[in-house]
Amino acid sequence: MAAAAFIHHAEYSPGFQHHASENRHPESLSLSYRTGSIAELHQDDLLRSDNGWRATTSSHAAVGFTTQPVTFRLELSNTSGRPLQQWISVPAPYIDRIRAARLNATTGPLLPMRTQGSLWPFSSRLIPLPSFHWPVIIPANSAVILFFEVSDTGPTVFPVSVQGDDGLVHGSVTRATVNGILLGLSLFLLAINLFLTLRFRTVMLAWLTVLTLSVIHIQLVLNGFGAWIFWRGVPALDAAITTSMLTTLIAFAQHTLAALRPPRLYRHLLNGLSLAALILILLEFTGTELPIQAHTITLGLIGCVLSLFIAVRCFRSSLYARYFTAAVLVLTAGLIASALRTVGVVPVNVLSDSAFSLGTILSAVVLLAAAVHFFWREQWLRRIAASERAAEQERRLAVQNQLENSLRKHKVTGRPNRSALEACLSGQTSGKFQIVVLRLNRFHEIEHVVGHQTAEGFVRDYLTSLEDHLRRFGADSILDIDNAPVVSIDTMDAAFVLAREIDRKDPFWRKLIEFTAPDCRYQGYTFNWRCSIGVASLPHHGDSIQEVLSAAGYASLQRDPINFYDNAVHEHQKHQQLLMLDLEDAFRCDQIQLAYQAKVDIGSGRTESVEALVRWYHPEFRVIPPGDWIPLVEELGSITRVTRWVLGRAATDLGRIRERYGQRIRTAINISSRDLAVPELADDLERIVRDQGCTPEDFILEVTETSVIRDLEVTTERLAQLRQCGFGIALDDFGTGTSSLSALTEFPLDEVKIDRTFLTGILQDQNRQKVFRATVELARSLNLRTVIEGVEDERTVQWLRQFSGLRGQGYFWGYPITLSVMPDA
Repeated sequence: MAAAAFIHHAEYSPGFQHHASENRHPESLSLSYRTGSIAELHQDDLLRSDNGWRATTSSHAAVGFTTQPVTFRLELSNTSGRPLQQWISVPAPYIDRIRAARLNATTGPLLPMRTQGSLWPFSSRLIPLPSFHWPVIIPANSAVILFFEVSDTGPTVFPVSVQGDDGLVHGSVTRATVNGILLGLSLFLLAINLFLTLRFRTVMLAWLTVLTLSVIHIQLVLNGFGAWIFWRGVPALDAAITTSMLTTLIAFAQHTLAALRPPRLYRHLLNGLSLAALILILLEFTGTELPIQAHTITLGLIGCVLSLFIAVRCFRSSLYARYFTAAVLVLTAGLIASALRTVGVVPVNVLSDSAFSLGTILSAVVLLAAAVHFFWREQWLRRIAASERAAEQERRLAVQNQLENSLRKHKVTGRPNRSALEACLSGQTSGKFQIVVLRLNRFHEIEHVVGHQTAEGFVRDYLTSLEDHLRRFGADSILDIDNAPVVSIDTMDAAFVLAREIDRKDPFWRKLIEFTAPDCRYQGYTFNWRCSIGVASLPHHGDSIQEVLSAAGYASLQRDPINFYDNAVHEHQKHQQLLMLDLEDAFRCDQIQLAYQAKVDIGSGRTESVEALVRWYHPEFRVIPPGDWIPLVEELGSITRVTRWVLGRAATDLGRIRERYGQRIRTAINISSRDLAVPELADDLERIVRDQGCTPEDFILEVTETSVIRDLEVTTERLAQLRQCGFGIALDDFGTGTSSLSALTEFPLDEVKIDRTFLTGILQDQNRQKVFRATVELARSLNLRTVIEGVEDERTVQWLRQFSGLRGQGYFWGYPITLSVMPDA
């Protein structure tokens, strides 16, 4: 009943009458505590007993986390002859509730005093200050005993002080000054963090901003500013200090993740720590009776140790990690100081109350300095990189200009090239002019004989002479390109532009032909280029410079001294282009087939071998002669595929051929000079025939004389490789080239095929007969099989039978036929 009566009476406090007195401190002060509420201790008559009370001091009045109220006993004595008026101050506004009572004497009644606390009605405050204050008058030559029941969900602390009016004001001002400094520093950090976050938009800075906001809230609550200034009507927000501490922990852990990017294991540990803190926040709002602040400090220490370990691992490799290490050490020191304060090891004062906030603020200052340093360094590096890029861009631009200038010059002749020609004429497509292309047809032959340096020097000298000729006979018509009348399309093709269209009968063309016709001398050599000239006009032969230039170039391929482009040639060119587009479908749809023509022993009439000839049966153009598309395929570089296809098909057909002509029949196929340029030619051809169940000995490879003399060393090597595999080697079109006799001796041959031109008028021309006879004897002396091409009538056959062992090929023995129409044996 006494306890109930006391609790009921505690809601009321006696009136306080101010008595003027000196601001003196009591002459003796003692502080002790024991577990239990005032009502319980009063009921058990333990308030008046000295037993069970544990002595402490006002600076170390902290007993850690308790699950029940703790009552502190404060004894004050006054030995003076006058009453002493004092203030009892407890600067801990975050305490949930403090009940107070007073004993004037050991035998006197227990008098209740005002109850105060953060969650207690604000009207119970005696004066509007953040701390808790009770006025007390100590009678003269007397003593009083004060009891303070502290109830708190956090650590139980009682930093009590007894002071006069001046001391009360001075203490409040000192505490307000210190807290104001910390709060101002926090707000300054927040402003900088917000600016940097909006400026750089990084997750790292965003979490640092969250951390600063949480610290500001903690500081407001610790200072009592939350309850008395910002949220007077919502006292529950003062209890959110634990939530802010946990939010600080989450922000610091996530900042560690974003800043240091640790390995996966440490990422999981930091995320687990953040999850545990989030669970504690939820428990805080559900009102669970757990020592959440104790768990918060424990999690904070674990997080600091983990972050410190991660930072040390990255200390050498990361600039930010060095700052981060210092920040973690400062934060850890603040946490340790806060933990020691809760158990009374460290004095409870304004600094220890703000230890966690101070440590967090200082760590945020270090992290902010690190972020500023880091981003400033990044900006500095970017500026350096930008400067380097700008310098590099200038260098590239200079090189590009130099390259463009060089690209407008031909590297061999030093004259303007095709790009310069097209650039100069790009704005003149509306006028009429002619482009003349002069082709040096024998350049490669001359280069092969005298070497490329001499041949190129000859070209430069020749173009100089051409320029002199044009200035002499066409100065009023020649259009200069980059201050030069002649342009080098490539080494063997030159061009010049006529600013007006000159009639075909104009003497200009005759004089140009006369210039190109004679032999030329250079360094003791005498040459003849066998020049061919192509002429095309704008707009008659094209709508663009490129089309007209191509038309003139194509006209120069006709080999006549001068060739004016016409539409018939253009249509033929388009026809060939269409054929090239249809070539892929031709192979896929079996439009390309092989026809076989026999090689016959003229004496016995027996077929000894057959030659596989390619035929294209086009669905639109019908039969397309090989001469209309094979040279173009060879020029485009696709002839190697055709050669491999022909050999593969010939190997497939060999069985049917032998059924018709006998088992010893061999098949001959033609190979190109481009085939001979392929290093793996021998291996590829051998693989093809063996895949079809044949051997290289079953085939003869025919090469033309003009193709083998282009690169003697490479050709000799390739033919030797083919012959070593077992292929027979035949020299086709013998007598049409420039080095016939050397070809017979230089290359590994098994057979020579004399060109059909040898048979022209041979029955009437004794000289031709002598040359033919000498050629046959030469081949026989070199142990070469001899085949004469183009045999078409009986009289020629009868005359050829005088040469023993001579073979023939021609329409006299049959036209080339495909397997589908080949008669059975």
